Amino acid sequence: MERELIIASELKELNNLRLFLNQIFTDTNLNREYFNRVLLGLCEAVSNSIVHGNKSDCSKKVFISFLYDENKLVLTVRDEGSGFSLDDVGDPTQPENRKKENGRGLFLIQQIADEVYFYNGGNKIQILYSLV
Repeated sequence: MERELIIASELKELNNLRLFLNQIFTDTNLNREYFNRVLLGLCEAVSNSIVHGNKSDCSKKVFISFLYDENKLVLTVRDEGSGFSLDDVGDPTQPENRKKENGRGLFLIQQIADEVYFYNGGNKIQILYSLV
């Protein structure tokens, strides 16, 4: 099963993610114990796309796709920004970065997902969850 959602680059759109993900979990009969973990990673990725990728420009969109196949959920989030280099994102666990405003979202996604990939110079992230 595959679904897509396109949202404007506004943080208020994050409310739609919960509804959309809830519908996917209902339609596919996915185990609810995974819902919050998947939602957290998705919200972090979409927030990054809105704020950092699209610079909160309401005329730009964030494209979200969900693919569920044989106990694997693949989330892809793409923005219309210029991307970034993962090397430029500091490790939030290091003392000099602990109080910085940025960098924790990507770290969190990498901790809770089973696999994370970046494409198109950083303006596309693919997050994989094994749901077994």
